[in-house]
Amino acid sequence: MSGICAVWWGGNPQQSVATLSSINRGLSVHGVESVGQRMDQDAGLAVSARFDTQQIYEDPRVVIACDAELYNEDELSELVKHEHQLPDDARTAAVLAALYDRFGTDFVEKLRGVFSLVLWDRRKRKLLAAIDGFGVNRLAYYHDGRALLIASRVDALSQSGHFDREINPRAIANVLNFTANLAPETIFAKVQRLVPGTILIAENGRLQLKKYWDMRYGEVSEKNEERLGRKLESLVEQAVAAHCKTDSFRSLGAFLSGGTDSSTVVGMMGRVGQGPVNAFSIGFQEQSFNELSYAEIAADRFKAKHHTYLVGPEDCFEALPQMIRSFDEPYGNSSAIPTYFCARLAAQNGVKVLLAGDGGDELFGGNERYLTDKIFASYQTVPRMLRKGLVEPILRVLPISGGLVRKARSYVRRSNMPAVERYFSHQFLSAHSPTDVFEGGFLDSLSGYSFTDIPSRHYSQATARDHLDRLLYVDVKMTLADNDLPKVTCMSELAGLRSRFPFLDRAVAEFSGTIPARLKVKGFQKRYLFKRAFRNLLPTEVINKKKHGFGIPVGVWLKSDRRLRELTRDTLLSARALERGYIRRSFLEYLFRADEAEKSTYYGDIIWTFLTMELWHRQSVDEPARVAV
Repeated sequence: MSGICAVWWGGNPQQSVATLSSINRGLSVHGVESVGQRMDQDAGLAVSARFDTQQIYEDPRVVIACDAELYNEDELSELVKHEHQLPDDARTAAVLAALYDRFGTDFVEKLRGVFSLVLWDRRKRKLLAAIDGFGVNRLAYYHDGRALLIASRVDALSQSGHFDREINPRAIANVLNFTANLAPETIFAKVQRLVPGTILIAENGRLQLKKYWDMRYGEVSEKNEERLGRKLESLVEQAVAAHCKTDSFRSLGAFLSGGTDSSTVVGMMGRVGQGPVNAFSIGFQEQSFNELSYAEIAADRFKAKHHTYLVGPEDCFEALPQMIRSFDEPYGNSSAIPTYFCARLAAQNGVKVLLAGDGGDELFGGNERYLTDKIFASYQTVPRMLRKGLVEPILRVLPISGGLVRKARSYVRRSNMPAVERYFSHQFLSAHSPTDVFEGGFLDSLSGYSFTDIPSRHYSQATARDHLDRLLYVDVKMTLADNDLPKVTCMSELAGLRSRFPFLDRAVAEFSGTIPARLKVKGFQKRYLFKRAFRNLLPTEVINKKKHGFGIPVGVWLKSDRRLRELTRDTLLSARALERGYIRRSFLEYLFRADEAEKSTYYGDIIWTFLTMELWHRQSVDEPARVAV
């Protein structure tokens, strides 16, 4: 792919040069990136640039490498232009350097947009690294007290040869459970990832991690639904305009799934832009997965230039190796497939930047599981005396084991779970015992790790009083930052273009935190205030449709397509895969039997995650040198 990297190796400049070059080569996945490096005694920075947002710059005070799209760059330039010359090339990096010179490490708080950056202070011998508040851009790092290595990609760091590729067993469990690993850990035991809104400061061989921005939740004095809705509509319109203003409208486009978020983005682009919006949608021959009809309704409403493509199993098979390589860690979310083909369709039609609706669910209460959790939580409003003294004792002694009694027992059991455990009780490792899934030695290496450890930490750290807001915060950190954003950014770059996320504009996000939780999910209506705010913009059919998103019939394909079926079985049941010592063969065979017996795609979706994890190991662990070349 592309990105930035840095090396700080005290007292050994030659080692720094060689290591920096190795890491930077690891960033250049497709061989079309332009490479630049700067060395300063024992520190070095480099960029592997595919887009003009990726820059490197130096002056007598600092060296900086960045991957940044700042929507307030004009405003920031005004702050520093009288004190610093701002070159036409690497202008964004020069602005960042000037801001650091004026404000010190606090300069990152002034940045509105998407960024990752590494800055070397030549005078203070200090290295800084930071990413944006939602983690659209990412950085990983390795530190052993002697050397500090930083890069946009985890697998690029492994090219340094400075540490072994010891696999982190918790990452394996996370990928199988959530389809993606969870920050701050990575697939390699000795590598960490910066969490969103964090700046790393390295000085005198010591590291400090400082949170400079985060989502905050709490009601404000304004509670009038009409005024809140108008304010939200205005902020989203301003955000979409800011995400469109730096490019020719003909080179812009939007993902259009037919859902509320993507339709809102397309509608707003039509309002603020000049000419018809380029909208791109993916469909499938399998009608239960096909949402093109809703996308067409939205495109017709906004007079968009609508481009569509039907993805089939043959597309999936052919693109799979490139897709696996594009992710720097194992990634099992199958919606990456339609995301890639949607971005590829846009690139084929001359689009350079795609706007996406990601973030709307996590900011405004759009995920179905918020309602599910509310249903389970409602039992806790029943007086404890009735619950513990009457309902539950009766359910325990009833001789009936099926029907409504079974459902009631299951409902009470899940309702009585701790909040985070209940919220994730539908996940893979809740439905399947780890002792059945994992080999004994691998299970021992987890050392009692629970898949709720990281989400519980997020839940407790949320600056929020309301339970729903805490769940939203968990999803901002995990569903969004760890899963959906890497999917869209990686698949867009694979197609040769960039993606932007207007809902993650800081003004929109911070305003969402002030909306009362009761107006995000009101009664059993999701996204209540959001839908109220955009009721005059969106088609009624889109507002009322059930959420589906960019789903994919991968479970169907694993049964119906011979090449995918054979690839999956040959890969997962191979000696090579089983010798890793992660998964019991008996469990894999159980998955295949269950998938054949079931009409649903539940087991096929699980098998897909196992398949992508093993294919990633083969590319990035077994043969990393060949892949890097």
